[in-house]
Amino acid sequence: MPVSFARLAVAALTALAAAGAAHAQGATYPNKFVRVIVPFPAATSPDVVMRIVSPHLSEAWGHQMIIENRTGASGNLGAQAVATAAPDGHTVLYTVNSVICANPHMFSKLPFDPLKSFVPVSLVVNLGYVLVAKNALPAKNLQELIAAAKAQPGKLTYSSAGAGVGTHVVMELFLGMTGTNMLHIPMTTPALNAVYSGETDLTMTPYTTGVPAAKSGKARALGVTLAKRLDSLPDVPAIGEVVPGYVGDAWHGLFVPAGTPPAIVDKVAADFAKVLAIPDVRKKLMDIGLEPIGNSPAEFATIVRRDYDKWGVVIRNANIKLD
Repeated sequence: MPVSFARLAVAALTALAAAGAAHAQGATYPNKFVRVIVPFPAATSPDVVMRIVSPHLSEAWGHQMIIENRTGASGNLGAQAVATAAPDGHTVLYTVNSVICANPHMFSKLPFDPLKSFVPVSLVVNLGYVLVAKNALPAKNLQELIAAAKAQPGKLTYSSAGAGVGTHVVMELFLGMTGTNMLHIPMTTPALNAVYSGETDLTMTPYTTGVPAAKSGKARALGVTLAKRLDSLPDVPAIGEVVPGYVGDAWHGLFVPAGTPPAIVDKVAADFAKVLAIPDVRKKLMDIGLEPIGNSPAEFATIVRRDYDKWGVVIRNANIKLD
């Protein structure tokens, strides 16, 4: 019996020591500059978001947040840099959902495991797409578009920014859920311009460009991809109103290397949420079509797993391969 008590005492002390160490790590983080790797070029929406929030986090932490744009391989190079970084919270990945949830299904081999190499920290902002049509298209709404596509499979065309990008995959989700077939036209020039000129019939374009396109009269908005209508386009239905269950989003999220102490993960998530709640920050983000979120690591991990499975089905059904 004394031996059992001794073992219990040692186990309890070990657990207390571990908890104390974890708390200390969170309390002293960060102790130097924090490098945020954005795997996309400057002036893209992930880069813009970080430049809006980083001054507030630098001030709160007392250490500079440095943004590094590390591009290449559809975001995989930047993700790899974080996957192999020290798991101390001083190197983080800020990326869009496609890098973690779509790329693994389109590349036969990746230099990281999207579900094992990272710890999800927080969903930072959410972004949807607008399905826009050329003004000359006879179909005036989603119901007429679906009917026209079913009547003449493969005749209608849609442009995108390239095979496997978000604007391609969310359109393939729409086609799969409606049982329709359209011709995909990957563009090296802006996909929206192809609709303006009449070169293609349709495109999915992010809210940041889709809302101005619809309001300009240069194209017709047929639907939006998030679950609810946009306040800025109240007469344009959510596609899910016509195609039950359809949601196509392009969230931005924050990740750290696997093995990062939970106390640091929780602190980063909480500090980001505080910044996203600042009225001026929220306004700046919403003015460019982004919805500030800021959730917990557990909540974000659930979303990552769900979307990994969801987009995997879409990509396999559409047979999208990038290598």
